[in-house]
Amino acid sequence: MNPHRRLAALASFALLLGCSNDAADSPREPASPPDISNVVYAGGTTDEALLRLLDVTPKDDARQYVIVDAPDLSEPLPSDPPPTFEFHLASEATHVPTPPAAPVPRPAWQRALREVLQLLGPPRVAHAHGVPYNGTAYYLVVSDADAKPVLQLFTGKASYTPPSDAWQKLTAAKPPLTLDITSAFFEANDIPADGGPFVGGSFELTIE
Repeated sequence: MNPHRRLAALASFALLLGCSNDAADSPREPASPPDISNVVYAGGTTDEALLRLLDVTPKDDARQYVIVDAPDLSEPLPSDPPPTFEFHLASEATHVPTPPAAPVPRPAWQRALREVLQLLGPPRVAHAHGVPYNGTAYYLVVSDADAKPVLQLFTGKASYTPPSDAWQKLTAAKPPLTLDITSAFFEANDIPADGGPFVGGSFELTIE
């Protein structure tokens, strides 16, 4: 190889290697906090519990899949009146809490990061910072064809009837609509090691 070409090739390789190292060493931008300002809370749930659920990637466990009992999602849903959604976990097993143990505190940096992300995020409606939530809760999100959330519900109940105004928004949204459900078991707003969150399932909604 021509000596000049060899030197040029080595210089190019060094430049590329330097850029690669710079990119690897550059700190990553923190993920944007989820927008939960429009979430509807029901059944005693709290925004603190929801933030904990959203902190963790849901696990895929067939025992925790959600079965929709009503309405029949294989058929178009009526635009009026709003239907009542009823569902249950595939396992239907009663969660047996582990023996009482001293809670494991989160690292100080993790608590500080959460506080900063909450301050930088969009303003949220304050919900139930009083009684912590205990038990299974479900996070339901209905999104339009552009993956934009139209309805968000965080509930401790296995049934929900959308109010007329919320159902009208769903009826007017760009089809097809997708219902995604995530569940978790909570102890004082926190999720124990075996409590999830779990993938509940994704369902298509068609409204007449």
